[in-house]
Amino acid sequence: MKNLFGQDGPVMRALTDLSTLMFLNILTVIFCIPVVTAGASLAAMHYIFMEMIEDRGGPLVTEFWKRFKENLKNATPIWLIMLAAAVFLYVDYRIISSGQAGLPRAMLIPIYAAAFVLAALYVYVIPLTARFVYRTGAAFKNAGILAIAYFPRTILMVIISAAVPYLLYNVTRLLPLFFLLGLSLPGYFCALIYMPVFDKLMGKPEVEEEKPWILDDDNMEGKEG
Repeated sequence: MKNLFGQDGPVMRALTDLSTLMFLNILTVIFCIPVVTAGASLAAMHYIFMEMIEDRGGPLVTEFWKRFKENLKNATPIWLIMLAAAVFLYVDYRIISSGQAGLPRAMLIPIYAAAFVLAALYVYVIPLTARFVYRTGAAFKNAGILAIAYFPRTILMVIISAAVPYLLYNVTRLLPLFFLLGLSLPGYFCALIYMPVFDKLMGKPEVEEEKPWILDDDNMEGKEG
């Protein structure tokens, strides 16, 4: 019992991680406010997740700021492309679902399919950008192939990314948690799922397997330290 509630026990570690996720969520939201910087903010958030899982990293604010600046160049165009695609799909959805364009509601099926593809790319492309450095096209290519190669993980991450914020926002008693954990909690759950995949890409000795053919080594550089 003493070890359970001790300073290094699982309860204290869980409370520490929860407080970190809350503070990280606030930081991420603040740096997302200009909208155009949201990609770098989300990438910085995911890098902090990786550091938490690997039990490394420095002071949260300092580390977040460092990763935010580091990801501005690579994450911003990726984010703007994803945002433009999401807005395009949303506008199409509103037009078709309203019936004003006279289009059959069956036209929503490809919209839903495209939205899933976009979500599947999103759950990989931002973390990939946070972890590796390569061109925008290579980021999307690798995200797409990862989404297919690890399809069960992809489905689970898409569900988590959509369901957790939805529940936090729509269940009245949980609404305060939406503002404290709406981004960081589902993101952290996803990090627990994609990190074993990234370990394979990084060739970690604890996951000795053949490196997936999907990674473009000529255009990839790992971010460490």
